[in-house]
Amino acid sequence: MGLRGDGPARGRAARAWPRRSGGLGGGLAVFGAVAAVFTATLPPSVPGGDSGELITAAHELGVAHPPGYPLFTLVAQLAITLFPFGSVAYRVNLLCGLFGAVAASLLFFTAFRLSGSYAGGILAAGVFSFSRLTWQWSIAAEVFSLNNLFVGLLMALTVHFEEAATAEERSKIAKIGAFCCGLSLCNQHTIVLYVLCIVPWILFRLLKEKELSLGSLLKLSLCCFAGLLPYTYLPISSYLNQARWTWGDQTTLLGFLTHFLREEYGTFSLAKSEIGSSMCQILLAQVTNMRTQLSFNIQALAVWANICLARKSSDSGCRAMPWWPSLLVSVWLHLFLRVTEC
Repeated sequence: MGLRGDGPARGRAARAWPRRSGGLGGGLAVFGAVAAVFTATLPPSVPGGDSGELITAAHELGVAHPPGYPLFTLVAQLAITLFPFGSVAYRVNLLCGLFGAVAASLLFFTAFRLSGSYAGGILAAGVFSFSRLTWQWSIAAEVFSLNNLFVGLLMALTVHFEEAATAEERSKIAKIGAFCCGLSLCNQHTIVLYVLCIVPWILFRLLKEKELSLGSLLKLSLCCFAGLLPYTYLPISSYLNQARWTWGDQTTLLGFLTHFLREEYGTFSLAKSEIGSSMCQILLAQVTNMRTQLSFNIQALAVWANICLARKSSDSGCRAMPWWPSLLVSVWLHLFLRVTEC
């Protein structure tokens, strides 16, 4: 099937195809390597944190703490049923390790498609996967590795959308992305910080290409709502009331919304840290974690990578994804970390 569109679009697509096939093979290799390491270091029983609660909710098909994590619960129950070895806790730990390996492969795929460098993709996936916190929570029965998977998936879809050569392909990727946005919100609500960055850019691109209409916007909205369907599990589980342990009563609309909106914790309080739960305190804690998890060499490489990407885009004259926001963030982060050390 031939590619439709003007000459530059065909040229951009032709350049992308060799990377696409190579990126897939490299992504599979990264998945295998990371999965092997994560599997070898899995805890044999229940880890700390919320793992015990999440494992119990999955095993008994109950409801976990707000917002309920229906997607994780259902997939973990499937893993408990299908994996023929190990304890129930080990099976869920293994599932999370595989989620982490998929996240690594998606990160490799994204970095490779942006740079064309196998080494760059492997470095990005390796630095992320084997940083202390990522490794620690990718081998435990927690929702974090699934959240990382969705972040990687949205990043890969965004790059794929940018490389799309036809309106039909862009429409297809946008619908898949909208569904994934909804589905990702069935796990951890912090993903909304990524969704709020990606969605406006996608809509702007569609509008710029004169491919955004009321009908297409409605279809994208329906795809997003379809991704939210796992939340129907909450009232069903609460109504059946078969689990010995479950959280709250979601059989009423008020009970469901209370759980879904995380009102017990604060709807807009998406995370907490040792120094507080305000947005500024959370951002400061995240920057501090990056400072301890990533060495200065990695921070410098991030800045240099953005500079190289900008130069490459300028020299080739091709339409590229905006590079300057990430460059400014990298420079700001570098300067901030240097100041806080003084």
